[in-house]
Amino acid sequence: MNPGTLESSSSAKWEQYPMIFVTVGNDFRPFDRLLKKMDEIAPSLPEEVLMQKGYSTYCPQNTEYFDFVPMQSATEYLLKSRLVVSHAGIGTIILCKRHGIPLLILPRRKKFGEHMNDHQLEIAQALEERKDGQIRVLYEEDQLKEKILEHMAEERRDSPADSTGRLNLVHALREFLQTAF
Repeated sequence: MNPGTLESSSSAKWEQYPMIFVTVGNDFRPFDRLLKKMDEIAPSLPEEVLMQKGYSTYCPQNTEYFDFVPMQSATEYLLKSRLVVSHAGIGTIILCKRHGIPLLILPRRKKFGEHMNDHQLEIAQALEERKDGQIRVLYEEDQLKEKILEHMAEERRDSPADSTGRLNLVHALREFLQTAF
């Protein structure tokens, strides 16, 4: 893979499942803390990583990335992901929940200048209290690799090796239903 800005000619590669999709949303404040850590650990992860960096100033060196894409494209990346790593943005949370996509949340924090207040921290805490197995919360970026690998190990335990065809069918049906309705 040639890391760098996602070019339209290389976007076909991301039509394949699986991957880890990282999104920071559309707030005008950077979320470099998440991007730097994901970029650092990306080479050691079992899946390719694609990042949406928004207004962040950090440019990943080990993964492909883009600033923004139309909502339909972002949703397609999300639907094709084995795992989404995200800020605690309610739009991403709702999309992942609606489509059964596992989500790992690192909330933006006021103390790091990532947001105007700590409402994302409050959202993350409320989600953590619900103990939803599909949504995991972490508060420190140093926990990212451990939590991602934990998720991947649990997913392998929960899914027999021969379920790849079933997963591909589920993703194809999901995509069809998204475009048909």
